[in-house]
This record gives sequence, C-alpha cells and structure tokens, in this order.
Amino acid sequence: MGEGRERCSLALPHLLTLILFFCFLVACGKKMEPLPPEAVLPAAVKEFRLVQEGEGLLLSWRFPRENQLGQPLAQLSGFYVERCELKGVAPATGCLLDFVQIADIDLEYPRQAVIKGETVYYLDRDLLPGRRYYYRVAAYDPSRYPGAWSRVLSHAWEVLPQAPRAFQAAAGDREVALAWSPVTRLRNGRPVQDLAGYFVYRRSPGGAWTRLNPQVETGTSFRDVAVQNEVEYTYRVTAARQVGPDLLESGPSATVTVKPQDLTAPPPPLALVAAPTVKGVDLRWEPSPARDLAGYRVYRSRISFC
Repeated sequence: MGEGRERCSLALPHLLTLILFFCFLVACGKKMEPLPPEAVLPAAVKEFRLVQEGEGLLLSWRFPRENQLGQPLAQLSGFYVERCELKGVAPATGCLLDFVQIADIDLEYPRQAVIKGETVYYLDRDLLPGRRYYYRVAAYDPSRYPGAWSRVLSHAWEVLPQAPRAFQAAAGDREVALAWSPVTRLRNGRPVQDLAGYFVYRRSPGGAWTRLNPQVETGTSFRDVAVQNEVEYTYRVTAARQVGPDLLESGPSATVTVKPQDLTAPPPPLALVAAPTVKGVDLRWEPSPARDLAGYRVYRSRISFC
C-alpha cells in the first residue's frame, strides 16, 4: 500500500504538468485565426515591371488568376507593396532583409494606386539620391493573408539631368530633322559627368508618346524618316543619365509640331502624242508611275509664223 501511494504521489505532478501544457496549447490557438490552407492563397502577380516615370519609379503588375496550387483564384482583395532601400546605386549581392511595407492597395478603395482593367500602377515618389530601391508585391485574400511574393526588381535613383533646350524641328519630304542644345548640368546646377545621351519621342494626332530610338542618341540631332506627308507630328526630347546599370531621364523638353510636305515632283509623262481632229487636238500620254499623283496639268503655247 505504501509503495502504491508513493507511485501515485510521484505521477500526480507529471499529470498536472501535461494538463497545463494542453491548456496552454489550446489557449495559444485561440489568439489568432488559423492560417488559411495554401490552396486559397493567391499565386504571384503577373508581368511585374519597374520603370522610371518622371520624378518617381512606377511599378505595374497584373492580377494573378490562380492560387498557389495552380487552380482558379476565387478571392482577391488587394496587394501589399514592400520596398528595401540601400545606399549606393550598384545592385546588392546576397539576401535583402529590410523590406518595409509602403502600400496596402485595397481593391475596394485603391486610393494608393491606379487600376486599369486587371493592371495595377503604383508610383513611388519618396526617393532619395544615391540610393537603390528594391520592390516586391504580393496579392492578399479577404483575410489579408499574403500569397506568393513576386520577384524582386530594383532601380537606382539620383539627381535628374536638366531638360534639353533650344529644341527645333524642320519638316521635309517624308522626314523630320530634329536638333537641340547639349545638356551639361543636373537639375541642382552641378555639372553632369555621366550623361549617356538622349531619347526622342513622337506623338501623332490622338496618339500616345512613342520613343523613337531604343538606344540613347549620343549626338544632339535626330532624323525621323518613319513619317508620312501631310500628317502633323509632335516631338520632344529628354536627356538620360547613366546611374549604375540604369538610365534616369530628365523631364521633357518643350514640344514642337511640324507637318512633312511632299516636295518631290512626279516624273514627267512619257510618249506624248498629239493628233488633230475635227473638234480640236487629241492628246495622249503614258501614265505617271508616281504613287501620290494628284493629276495632270496641260499647257499650250501659241506659235506664230512670220
């Protein structure tokens, strides 16, 4: 009997410990909602891009249409945007740990972004010179749990160059000649040491601005030969600074508008034949091969005989 009582007294503390531990687990489970299963969380956003837009960096992406198991996404409520800021403009090596949320884009009230169809645009203007900024985006569900994070994109930021001045355009026959003064200073007045060149933009009536040169133009002139006569075109030019592996463009120059004109005469008609008739003179000739031929003008000269 004494031995049995001793065993019970020894087991009782262990039993109490197990009961307290079980209660602790149950209590911890009630502090927050359980994480939804992976099947309901969104997959990564699509077509994530990062470009300079004026005095900021523009992020854009498309809605994910699948969850993390590849099934159709049933619920999507918004997006988290996170940023990591590092000194220096060269890309970092290794892991980036200091990501901070800079935007919570609720699809019901997306005041921090612009949404067009299924594409989201977010412009970050809170930038400092001499920094490189890293971004990532994740979609979240109605419980605000984030899905898969996008890939990380980065861009350097520095003081922008001044805009080109004395921008001029001269229209010709199916071409426009452009010229401008070289850019030598930054917007803060300091000399620019890393100017890469210039970008030329064109806009036709009712259209958007289109960059004409995919690579920077190192000179201060440009000839646009992809134009049509009797169509009005508007041009502008920007200066581009090489900052690490990235280019940073200045604001645009003043715009100029020109209209190319047809200044080339068609070739003369050939094989002109004149035959007298009872009603006058019948004239015949070979048609001109000019594609933009508007018509013919017939001239007559009176010859007097002494």
